Amino acid sequence: MRIIAAIINTLPTVLSSTLLCFFLPFSAQADGRIKGTGGVSSISGAGGGGLIPWATLTGHSTREELGGNMFLTMADVDDFTLEVAGAGFNYRDRAELSYARQNFTIKANDARISQDTVGLKYRLAGDLLYGSLPQIVVGAEHNALRDSATAKAVGADKAHGTDVYISSARAWIDGLGNRTTLLNVNLRYSTANQYGLLGYGGDDIGTRLHVEVAAGVFLTRSWVVGAEYRHKSDNLSALKEDSATDIFVAWLPSKRFSVTAAWVDLGEIAGAPDQTGFYLSIQGGL
Repeated sequence: MRIIAAIINTLPTVLSSTLLCFFLPFSAQADGRIKGTGGVSSISGAGGGGLIPWATLTGHSTREELGGNMFLTMADVDDFTLEVAGAGFNYRDRAELSYARQNFTIKANDARISQDTVGLKYRLAGDLLYGSLPQIVVGAEHNALRDSATAKAVGADKAHGTDVYISSARAWIDGLGNRTTLLNVNLRYSTANQYGLLGYGGDDIGTRLHVEVAAGVFLTRSWVVGAEYRHKSDNLSALKEDSATDIFVAWLPSKRFSVTAAWVDLGEIAGAPDQTGFYLSIQGGL
């Protein structure tokens, strides 16, 4: 109930956003693709899973349509919460523009870190379902902290930075157990600390190239189960950073609405070990 209440409390932020004014004129009938092929919304705002973007483009626009989605997300782990609100815009199933506001709260003292993320994704080749090539996209996500004090205090070099990635995804209609099955693999270049919430870079630059993987199976046309893995940098000698994983279930009753729930394991965050908990995201198409 705490997760649901937090999402409801976030609604005014989204409804007052100028994104509504931007996306509304473009998305009236953007529903030409098969249900589920747009994925859901990641914590960065990009279309895909919860922890990572996928090679899918948000919504269900065809090459003759424009469309988009808005979303609200809440993650609640042992010592922290993360609230995210944002939207994504799909231009003719070729390019995606997304925005997300992330509010990260430390439960012990109610201290909050806020970050804005703007993403851009472009489909290079292939198709998720058809043809010989998987769907391949390139993307970039620019993060900017609203207050750099915490990032500087832990030794980060910058309070802003940009990740770039290439992503490939394929869905097999007759996959595991004769169910539609999806596999997505990303290669990301990043120096972010905890998704950028603790800034970029530091005194102990770790691996800059990261592999991210997601897989899902459609149990029915409306229910999907799967898992994600996100490898991350470990740039701060004073604060260990672990990779993140989730196990999710998504309900897609229509092309314009979805609910995703997940169990997440974020590892150690800012010195607090074993951060596990739950994630809930609601997405609606305009």
